Amino acid sequence: MSSKKFFFIFKDSLVEADNTSLSIVALRNPATKNATKYLFRQTSNRNDLYELNCFNEQHRSWFINETVCSNGKIFMPTPVDPLFLVLPYLVENCCERAVPLDQILVDDSFPSIVRLTDTLSPTRLSLVADKKSAGKIVAYKYNEQKTVEWLVAKCHRLKGSISKQETPSVRSLNYIKEEKENEKDEADDHGAVQTAFGIVSDYISLELIKKLSVALGFPEDENISKKRKSAVDLESSVMKKLKKEELHETTPIKLPAAEKKISAKAKAMAKAASGSKSISSFFKK
Repeated sequence: MSSKKFFFIFKDSLVEADNTSLSIVALRNPATKNATKYLFRQTSNRNDLYELNCFNEQHRSWFINETVCSNGKIFMPTPVDPLFLVLPYLVENCCERAVPLDQILVDDSFPSIVRLTDTLSPTRLSLVADKKSAGKIVAYKYNEQKTVEWLVAKCHRLKGSISKQETPSVRSLNYIKEEKENEKDEADDHGAVQTAFGIVSDYISLELIKKLSVALGFPEDENISKKRKSAVDLESSVMKKLKKEELHETTPIKLPAAEKKISAKAKAMAKAASGSKSISSFFKK
């Protein structure tokens, strides 16, 4: 009996730890609000969240031992900050009053959202919300100013990683004149911040994008709404296309039947018989 198979690329450290448990769930995308696949990794001492990036091309299959897996997609889990997924629920449920986390992360369409409580610590939540305690009850109230400051800090940390990449603009520093180095450094730094802003914008709402843009000192972009709408439309069209695709199962290789070998004697007899009449033809009138 064949079984469905999918091809994942993992770092060794993700699967080699003792008591590692991996599970894939559907959660609401914080930017588009659409269903998106995420991976929870649970060990004996921590829980982590990863987003699943899919690389898919037509006419691609995998050879697994003696079978062919016609599903040629490649899934690559990458770490994602669970605070991004929590933010929409904070904005919706606790802007006016403090609410316990288990009452914030409630979504009938995506019940697995409650699992984010295992990936978040009070320290992390305090980056985007105000903590209120009453006895054993701990509640949180959304703080927009904290959230924007957290996003700005994330952009600047991401900028540092981008600046270290061997991009053409970085390599060109070796060839420009000394008097223009400072100007080039400033241009590269500004470009890295813009790139970081674009990456972070893929995980937040349109309202937060506008506030983050102002906090970073970027000029107001009137096309932000159009860009987000086009991105959402593109994602929707891709999802519709994927849903229409036929689900392929892993099936064993079917080789064509081998041709029967004809001996030399049989070939000679067939050649001799060619052109001769059958014996029944002598009894016909």
